[in-house]
Amino acid sequence: MLCSNFYQRRNRSAAFTLVELLVVIAIIGVLVALLLPAVQAAREASRRSQCSNNLRQIGLALHGYHDTNLIFPINYRPKGTTFATDYATWSWMQGILPYIEQNNLANGLAPASPMALTGNLVASDTVIKTYICPSDGLTRSGKIADRSDGNEPAATFQTRLKAATNYKASSGANWNATFPNSVNMRWDNSNDGLLFCDGFTCSNSSGAGPSNMINVQKNTLRVAQIGDGLSNTFAVGEAIPAWSRWTWWYCNNATVATCAIPLNYRRGVEKLDTFTANWPRNFGFYSLHPSGASFTLCDGSVRFIADNIDLATYRAMATTEGGESLIAP
Repeated sequence: MLCSNFYQRRNRSAAFTLVELLVVIAIIGVLVALLLPAVQAAREASRRSQCSNNLRQIGLALHGYHDTNLIFPINYRPKGTTFATDYATWSWMQGILPYIEQNNLANGLAPASPMALTGNLVASDTVIKTYICPSDGLTRSGKIADRSDGNEPAATFQTRLKAATNYKASSGANWNATFPNSVNMRWDNSNDGLLFCDGFTCSNSSGAGPSNMINVQKNTLRVAQIGDGLSNTFAVGEAIPAWSRWTWWYCNNATVATCAIPLNYRRGVEKLDTFTANWPRNFGFYSLHPSGASFTLCDGSVRFIADNIDLATYRAMATTEGGESLIAP
């Protein structure tokens, strides 16, 4: 009997009380709460590193294209007058496909033919990993509907999915009356940043009609023409497709952005997806990385630019031959 009581007391003393269990659970909860931000920060650091790697590959591809063709790739519209039927579009992102190991996709393109052609249509639907930032949780599949300047009729315009891009070329620092820039060295102070840009490349189109090839030729860019210095001039930066209808890699009018609009303009202040159809407002550079965005410079290097960059410096880095004297941050 005494032996039995001894073992019962021993078993009772070896068990946790309810209070002890609650204390342990509380301690674990505190440790998890402390650890979670560090885990999230580590994950974001990994995603940002992958984004930088994408931009670095794009920078190498741009120079590979330049070595072959003696100019950087351009945007233009070969022909057509109606989006839903006969218009054709060529983007700089189509141009660099062979240089990011997408030869098969590039070989299926018919750039002077309507976008509705099967090969072109397949390409516009193809998600390219190099063109997607892993930090963009708003476009997880790499595809998004409601894209501008497409080939679909009005009935399916808002539902047809297209392959997105998180990267756009810099069209410079001139835009329109909403974000004016007083100096445009290439086009005599024009502020039409789509047709008459002063940066790496223009959209070179307005409406569904073909591009003016004389203007396109003037907008082509060679290394020797970047008078402000390759390491001081933006080539490509980040964008968020969910915040701009004009963001998908196949289309010439959806692969450029301007530094006339401040970096991450009003992000966190306004619900930006309400501005997706407002092209004067959403042709800027945006990122979901905390505190800034990554850019490829014209020398192929990648640099993280903080949201609070001086606006004059930011715009100066967007122009290729503005003649500004600056120290790039």
